[in-house]
Amino acid sequence: MPVMEFLSTFMQTASLDRKYMLSSKGAFNAVPKHADNIADIYEPLFSAFCKTTKHKARCPGLVFDQSIKRSSRPSRLGHAKPHICSFKPENFRLVEDAEPTSRVELGYAEFIVQVTPDSSLDYFVDPDADADDRTLATHNFVRQFPDENQYKEVIRAYGLHISFATEIFARQQRSFLFTVSIAGSLARFFRWDRSGCIVTRAFDIHDSPNMLAEFLWRYSQLTDAERGYDVTVRMASPKEEELFRGVIKDYVQQQLGVADEELEKAVSLHYHPGHVSAIPVYRNTSSASYDPEEPVGSFLVSRPIISPLIMDGRGTRGYWSVNASTGRVGFLKDTWRTYAQKGSEGDTLQRLNKCSVRNVPLLATHGDVMYRPTADSDHIAQDTQSDQYVDESWARRIDGKDVIVSRRRHYRLVTHTVGYSLSNLRGTDELLHATYDVFVAMQDAFAKDKRLHRDLSAGNIILVKEPDHPVRRGYLIDWDASIRVDKKGEALQAGRAGTWVFLSTRMLSREHAELRHTFQDDMESLLYVILYCALLYLPNRFVALSLTTFYTRFFEEFNNVGVDGYGGVAKLANTVDRVWTRRVRFDSPAFQEWLDTVLNYHSPLPEDYAKYDGMWEPETLDAFWSNFLKTHELERDDRTVHKISKSSHYDPDSPPTVPPTPTPRTPPSPLPSDIDTSSSSNREETPEHKRRRLAYIPPGYLPVRPPPAKAPPRRSQRIRDQQQKAKVAAADTAPDSAPRKRGATSQSRARGQGRGRGRGRARN
Repeated sequence: MPVMEFLSTFMQTASLDRKYMLSSKGAFNAVPKHADNIADIYEPLFSAFCKTTKHKARCPGLVFDQSIKRSSRPSRLGHAKPHICSFKPENFRLVEDAEPTSRVELGYAEFIVQVTPDSSLDYFVDPDADADDRTLATHNFVRQFPDENQYKEVIRAYGLHISFATEIFARQQRSFLFTVSIAGSLARFFRWDRSGCIVTRAFDIHDSPNMLAEFLWRYSQLTDAERGYDVTVRMASPKEEELFRGVIKDYVQQQLGVADEELEKAVSLHYHPGHVSAIPVYRNTSSASYDPEEPVGSFLVSRPIISPLIMDGRGTRGYWSVNASTGRVGFLKDTWRTYAQKGSEGDTLQRLNKCSVRNVPLLATHGDVMYRPTADSDHIAQDTQSDQYVDESWARRIDGKDVIVSRRRHYRLVTHTVGYSLSNLRGTDELLHATYDVFVAMQDAFAKDKRLHRDLSAGNIILVKEPDHPVRRGYLIDWDASIRVDKKGEALQAGRAGTWVFLSTRMLSREHAELRHTFQDDMESLLYVILYCALLYLPNRFVALSLTTFYTRFFEEFNNVGVDGYGGVAKLANTVDRVWTRRVRFDSPAFQEWLDTVLNYHSPLPEDYAKYDGMWEPETLDAFWSNFLKTHELERDDRTVHKISKSSHYDPDSPPTVPPTPTPRTPPSPLPSDIDTSSSSNREETPEHKRRRLAYIPPGYLPVRPPPAKAPPRRSQRIRDQQQKAKVAAADTAPDSAPRKRGATSQSRARGQGRGRGRGRARN
């Protein structure tokens, strides 16, 4: 986007008076065009930002800080901080008092400035100023990097920029955010929201210092709403905070039956002293009684139990809340819904409650978020704006693809049903009872409202202790992805929806875009939720396999082929001969019986085909499951936590303090010959079994044995490797060559920046 258009569109100010604005002439001349050390860029830039006279300033009302210097380990992921942050003075005092190991800066930052030492490290590339329309239409905004080291360095720097913006959104109540990037002496402005990011053309702060000076001045003149803050949220009063803490404490005690230190620890998951906010929720905008001047009420919240970990998308936060007027506990969901979506999640819940669907949350209230940008303006909805500029002439392609952005609207929903995630299950008894409750909810919704949930996951099932129920009841939440079905029982819209690790084999296949979700797909997802929780939280043992390998290859497998990729190869292989689930045995004989039976219902083995063929129907599964719970004594309080190794996510440029556990040796591909098949070696193969076996290896997929995963190098080995590289480099240097300054290599700069995991949507 052209720079001045960006400023005039997003940073309009009521007054154009520049009486107290410092002159921009030569303001940033001390910043070099390129540098060997990144500090040579951000230190003079910081000094220029802070320059003031008796009556004039660059950005009056704000203070700046070199936050990178407040990091105890600035070169390590999770410890790195922005190079420069701006704060309100009262918030900066809180930052100064915080421990260097905290990340409080990102909880109070107004905007940040990220720096790279050279313009060649800019992630984006602009078209020529005089480029014709044909050239503009094919221009790729992302720079191509033939040098691998340079590519890694740029990805690392831009990834950090994205991660800082994402963390600011997670820590603050915001609808959008401004940031600045400086590559040598080239600058760009960014505006982030839940639809994507708008990026300006680059400009040289030596040739056009007025543009950066104008950004700083205009920002200082904006209201909080115009700076991107969600002004509908306010700090709770001391009386409201006392009410919140008391109600939450009582409810936690009721749900968990704990006391003393254990109770205080459980309460701290939802309450942080001095950090309680009041959030208004307005009536549904489709209601005839809707009045933006009168919210239904204020709901008190503190620590979220769900926080957004990516920039674009719904950005959902979830809180245990307390109605400030009635003192009733509830669950508040704050999200950015798709604007084009017909009906909201609250509309769906209202319909399900009206139809008496069991084991779904009881709706309290819901509605879009309304606010006033300025004191004298009317109420408007909080919508994203990135989507409004996709068709502009300056919009550019990303990685050779046109930018596709969806409009989103800020939305809140409150339910009276509050509980703990299924991952907090206490044992086998609770797992099978709670998930059966969810199965009942699925059947009710399908029978009474012709609706499929489409997003069965461990996170979308909560456990609630109720007086008349000996085991915590399971509730199926998050109906945002649900859809109505046609007369055939198929989703009205084709395509994939849901959480990847729990999707059915059909919806993970290459043909998913042409397939319509069915109730059997939801049943299969529920089966995988139960298997997932059993692997992580029930006593079990593996044979010639590790939990990490099982989880990674069975649940997470993704093949980046086609538009959306595909997966499910291991899941499909398991239907052929149980090549995965046969390698794990559960200590509970009853659970093992349940799992083996339901797996046969879903995909009978050849020797059991005649017995189980056609049993994968909701009525059949319900009859078996309900009778099983009545006739079997299930273990209680046998929770056993098994951890998945995260060494596969290891970043060699950012070693942790303690070396991670090496990834166990990856086993060969799960072909039937991998395991003991003596019990079924002579069985006759049925046509259905043959179909599944042939479908087990999709076209173009070769299940070859991957190389064993390497353990990350220890710190001592890394030091030796660096010393060896230094010796080689010294030997190759001519006698009259001047030695490079320490920290001047691209590798050292890369280690100093941190690595990002994803790319944000951007347009120029």
